[in-house]
Amino acid sequence: MANVDAIPGYLAGTFPTLPVEIKDYVSSVLKENVDEILTLEDVIEAVGDHLQSYVEELCNDGLNKTCMQLLQFLHGENLPKVEKHGVTTKKLDQAVDMAAENHNFAEMESIWKLQARDVPTSVDKKKLGKAENRIAQKAEQREAEPVVRKKRPECSATATQAPIRDTGARGANVKDVKLESVDISIGTKQLLSSADLTMAYGRRYGLVGRNGIGKTTLLKMISSGQLRIPSGINMLAVEQEVEGDDTRVIDAVLASDSRRQAMIEKEHTLQARLNKENISEAEKNKWSDELSKLYIEMENLQLDKAPARAASILYGLGFTPDEQKKPTKEFSGGWRMRVALARALFVKPDLLLLDEPTNMLDMRAVYWLEGHLQLWEGTILTVSHDRKFLNEICTDIVHLHTRRLDHYKGNYDTFEKTMKEKLTQQQREYEAQQTLRQHTQEFIDKFRYNAKRAAMVQSRIKMLEKL
Repeated sequence: MANVDAIPGYLAGTFPTLPVEIKDYVSSVLKENVDEILTLEDVIEAVGDHLQSYVEELCNDGLNKTCMQLLQFLHGENLPKVEKHGVTTKKLDQAVDMAAENHNFAEMESIWKLQARDVPTSVDKKKLGKAENRIAQKAEQREAEPVVRKKRPECSATATQAPIRDTGARGANVKDVKLESVDISIGTKQLLSSADLTMAYGRRYGLVGRNGIGKTTLLKMISSGQLRIPSGINMLAVEQEVEGDDTRVIDAVLASDSRRQAMIEKEHTLQARLNKENISEAEKNKWSDELSKLYIEMENLQLDKAPARAASILYGLGFTPDEQKKPTKEFSGGWRMRVALARALFVKPDLLLLDEPTNMLDMRAVYWLEGHLQLWEGTILTVSHDRKFLNEICTDIVHLHTRRLDHYKGNYDTFEKTMKEKLTQQQREYEAQQTLRQHTQEFIDKFRYNAKRAAMVQSRIKMLEKL
């Protein structure tokens, strides 16, 4: 007969050193799961580890004996019957021809070459058909529903800076970026205070600093226009992936060059006017001259090489020629981020802003990107935690700390070495200052009440106040 209430007394009598909390826990587990604990193995799995952890002298045989007694308390003599899954022989319902069955596996050279469709299965075809129909219906519903692209929350930070000096007509040719007295705040938290940032055209800058200090926010302030740069600088930031639609990957990259698109549209317009039936000779000559000038301009800009250049960039970022012809909606967010990066590299802006560009890339694509950016003609400002990437591409490092921006020449390794030397020098100066303060204080304490040296004591006190 089952006697669950006897379990706490049995545990207390058998294991006097067992803590009360463990005894209560084991008892409650067994009582609450009495319908699920049906075998000795179930008892051992439920409470065996707890008993052995707190009773050092309990061996495996003792544990089995204890758990069997606990099982008796749970179910008494009416222990549930559990089917034994031993190795038994069973007569087949019908004869099986092994030679006939063997042909399904005749061409399988190795289990590592198998695919799921190659293995014979015994699936209920009716259930499989229903499942496939449900999947097809859901796919149709997704295609029928309009795609609503979730907008990323706008940056809530605010930024101020010193006014940009008016350079007149010369400003159109200014490619250097100079931000003075920059203040950036998010709510009551100030990220930058009276910071200066100067970026020379053609240099590649790595923005570094601890997590959460405001590196990405600074990039967003520049890309959103809250921090103004000279009007003659063409700027582009890679912040989010391209929208997934029916546009082919290669076409999405080509469409990023607005100047090229405008020329192609103008070419189609002029050709349509020339192909009209009722057109005068004067109009024909006029449109022909404009089309010839347009072709000369397109040739000077080498627009005929644009598709090949776009394909080369996409291939470097991991897109095969076949994948470049697929629509963007067939790719995941990470691959669409690669498309966004390819668009930025294709346009070749004067100022390129990159935020963790290697996060969505594999090793091969990272190596290609490093080589491509080393030949970049414009200015780059990138945030990255990839030390090797910063070493390969950066000519300068900008260190964001204590609400200021410090500029260092060289790559990340050079910056780190310079930082260590700077900190070492600051530590030496601090120790020397502390030693001077100590000696000065000792002199003051020693001769504070000495009338002959009162003037010297006063000068030492003033010196301490200045330190």
